Amino acid sequence: MSKLNHKLKTLIAAIGAILFAALSSVPTFAIGQFAISPMYQQITLTPGETYTGNFEVINPGDNTIDFRYTVRVEPFSVEGLDDLSFTANGSYNQIVDWIELSHTEGIISPNETEEVRFTINVPEDAPAGGQYAAIMVTSEEYRLDNSTVDLREKYEASHLLYTEVAGETSRKGSINNVSVPGFLLSGNITGSASIVNEGNVHSQATHTLQVFPLFSSEEIYTNEENPKGVWVMPGNTAFSSISWDETPSLGIFHVIYNVAYEGVESKVDKLVIICPLWLLLIIFLVIFLIIFKILWGKRKGSKS
Repeated sequence: MSKLNHKLKTLIAAIGAILFAALSSVPTFAIGQFAISPMYQQITLTPGETYTGNFEVINPGDNTIDFRYTVRVEPFSVEGLDDLSFTANGSYNQIVDWIELSHTEGIISPNETEEVRFTINVPEDAPAGGQYAAIMVTSEEYRLDNSTVDLREKYEASHLLYTEVAGETSRKGSINNVSVPGFLLSGNITGSASIVNEGNVHSQATHTLQVFPLFSSEEIYTNEENPKGVWVMPGNTAFSSISWDETPSLGIFHVIYNVAYEGVESKVDKLVIICPLWLLLIIFLVIFLIIFKILWGKRKGSKS
């Protein structure tokens, strides 16, 4: 029987459109042998006070074995839009030392749930602004048997804490590199921007995209009623984009892309031409033939 080395599947709560978009929702994150609910919390803390919270670790009913797990606290930060890093990021991860867990290991039978409680002891001199920690849940190695392979797997997920310590918080930033390509051979009409958070707490930028036919003021696409939200961590630059997923392969469109962040707006208003490569080659060939015919005609005329 062949042996595979231990296979680590570190699957963490998705941040991007899930991680940064609607922090008020309460999603459940399921991987491999267990699930976590909710994936994250947004909490306001007061210096000198204690906050108590919890989340659930779930062993799904379709499992046939007990789920053994360990719990620990790690710092986390985000670079770019969704590059989650479990390393300390200066003053924004002090909260790791303030957290006490109800337990650090457990066993859950199939179709059962166990609550993990945590206490945040906020120091009197805690700095105002964002503090970020991840409560990591890691399974034991599971042996998955079949006739040809002995596969051992470990699963890991995180419950993310987005906290804001009350006090003199700063919410400011800038919007850079706002763009909409004016010519496309293929693909979707897309607006993109980079947002810099120059404050000391996470905050949200919103993106809207409007698409009109060339000779009409009637929108054929807009997300104005449901703008795309992107959460930006303090001291971080987030790169984000929004696309019209049903962009046709040929056409000329009037596009308006707008980004708003902390009272600042940046807008692009331009025509976008979509022309597939095969059509572009045909156009170039026709132009070449026309020029060739004109030059050939002049040459024949000069000889006569």
